[in-house]
Formats: sequence, C-alpha cells, structure tokens
Amino acid sequence: MLTLPMAVAAAVAGHYLASRAVKAVLWSVSPLSTGEPQAFAYERDVYRTAEMATMQIVVGALVSGLVVWLGGVTGAGWLVGLGLLAWVGVLALDLLRWERVAVSANNLWFQRGLGQKVHQVAYENIRDVHIEEKDASGFTLRHGRHNRVCRLQVRMKDKRIVALPKTDAQSGLGDVEAVANQLRQRLRHLEDREAMQRSEHAAQDAVAAAAQTPASGDAELRLALRKLRAGALAPDVPKAVKLRNDS
Repeated sequence: MLTLPMAVAAAVAGHYLASRAVKAVLWSVSPLSTGEPQAFAYERDVYRTAEMATMQIVVGALVSGLVVWLGGVTGAGWLVGLGLLAWVGVLALDLLRWERVAVSANNLWFQRGLGQKVHQVAYENIRDVHIEEKDASGFTLRHGRHNRVCRLQVRMKDKRIVALPKTDAQSGLGDVEAVANQLRQRLRHLEDREAMQRSEHAAQDAVAAAAQTPASGDAELRLALRKLRAGALAPDVPKAVKLRNDS
C-alpha cells in the first residue's frame, strides 16, 4: 500500500513534466503566428483549470499510475504495459486538447487542439477586448473545488463575440492580461492612424475647395463693386439735370 501513492504520484508528475516539455518544444518549432513573431501568448493549464476536458486528462494520468501499480503488485507484466500505454494515451489526449492563444504585430491567433485549425483574426476586424473572470465549479488537485477561470473575449466589428480558451485565473491571469494589453495597444494605434488619415483627407478636401473658391469669389467681388459704383453715381444725375434747368 505504500507504493500505491508513489506510483500514482509518479504517473501524474511524469505526465506533468512531459506535457510541459513537449508543449515548450512545440511553442518553439510550431508557433501560432506565421510571417511575424509572437509578442505574447497564454495556454490552458491542465492541472489548474477546472474544466471537464482537463479533469478527464488528470483522471487518466491517475488511472494509468494505478494500473501500473496493480501490475507491479500482482506481477502481471501485461498490466504494467497497459498502464504505460494508458499513460502515453493520456499525454496524446492532452496534446489533442491543448488550447493556446498568441498575439503578434497585426493579428490575434488561437488554436483548440494540436493539429486543429489555427484561427487568425486581423486587428482591423476587432472592435474591443476584455477579460472575463469567474468561479468554476470543477475540481483540481491544486485548489480543490475553489477555482476561478479567466479568458479573453474579443468583440468583432460585425458584433460577433469570439470567446478564447480559458485558463486558471490564479496562475494564468497575468499572461491573459499581457495578451489583452497588447491587443488594446495595437487597437489604439490603429484608431490613431485612422484618425490621422481622416484629418489628412479633410485637409486635402479643404485645400481643393479653397483652390476653386477664388475664381467665383473674384467675380462676385467685381459685381459688388460695379453695383456700388452704380449706386454712387446715380444720385448725381438728378443734381446735374437740375443745375442745367436753373441756368
């Protein structure tokens, strides 16, 4: 019985370390962004995120350790082999359910599962972004039933809302905020650039309108001068006629 918790703990610890190592290598050799470097990223933490998909992976690692222990206690080599095979299957399932998010200079990237489609969202199509944080009803080895999850929510200009992968709020909130801040900074930069372009277009329109105004303005000015001159000379005509009559 003393070897049971040791076998289970070894299976869980081995899965945790192997999963972290494989994912670190995949982040390096297969990043989400293509054509431009990643600025910030976050991923779903299997052992801390209280979701059904992650709890199934953890339970699978525990069961694989239990099967290996049974094989060792009973001397059944096939049980040991089955437990090791189950452990490899849990690692593969972890990678197939791996959810991650990244941002680069011009795009937001996210993927739900290794080998699945990498979604690319251009910043020009994003209206705003905010972080959703709430309590989770699941169970984790680290926090028990007292868990919180957080994720990034992106609202598009066509009013659609893209809910990005969740992760543990207590350990991953800093990474999620870093991604959100990068997004907000890029969105402000785009807004400033669009405002500058609008100002330049307005200035060009004003210059074009001013270039056309002087010709019509001169004609109106000459017409007004002729009217003033006509009005100034008109009162003198009756006086001249009266003087001739008196003489």
